[in-house]
Amino acid sequence: MILIYLLMVILLMKYSIGQLYEMRRIIPKKLGTTIYNAIVNSQLSYAITVWGGKRCDLDRLFILQKRALRNLFSIKKVSDFVLGHTKPVFFEKGILSVFNIYNHATILTFAKIFMTKEPEYLCKLLHIFDPILSRNKRVHLPSLHLEHYKSNFCYSAPKMWNTLCNSTDESKKIVNSPSVDSLKFRFKKFLLVLQSYGDRIEWLKANKNIEFYLTLSKSDPYLQ
Repeated sequence: MILIYLLMVILLMKYSIGQLYEMRRIIPKKLGTTIYNAIVNSQLSYAITVWGGKRCDLDRLFILQKRALRNLFSIKKVSDFVLGHTKPVFFEKGILSVFNIYNHATILTFAKIFMTKEPEYLCKLLHIFDPILSRNKRVHLPSLHLEHYKSNFCYSAPKMWNTLCNSTDESKKIVNSPSVDSLKFRFKKFLLVLQSYGDRIEWLKANKNIEFYLTLSKSDPYLQ
């Protein structure tokens, strides 16, 4: 079922890329981000916590996401063999890559469960009611033997949450947010910084992976 939905998202993205190519000359520049959110981001973000846990699937969608941005914002080729660089556009427009759309949606959904203690069956499954773990905001990480299930929300969300709890002061501010709205704002700001880390035009592993970025940040004086 998830595979079928993923294929549908890919087909919709390809269709949207064609639409953006046809409209690129008539769309006012100031409306570019609004058009992107309506046509592209809406497709990438819908139910992504369910189907977006596998890196290989997001890699395929990231290629399409960059192609959509090249069409929408008329990003020119560097040469006959090198496509235009999209990383600066992600930064300038405040757009999250599909990897960070998944990260943002996962933490936001989990935060709502953690703060409201609902639904009860998920709280019990994740041991959110455990007073020892909840004292430092950490949650129970399910023990799984098959790699296939580690893309599941019930594994990836607690792992990501605990990574934020155990890392820098900046990441701890996110999980200690007083409300879901506050967490949503702080976490997006954090992800935009993560996304722009390193080379100005080349995408790095740290731009897509929270755990890898936070590990680097501990040894990088510019991120302290």
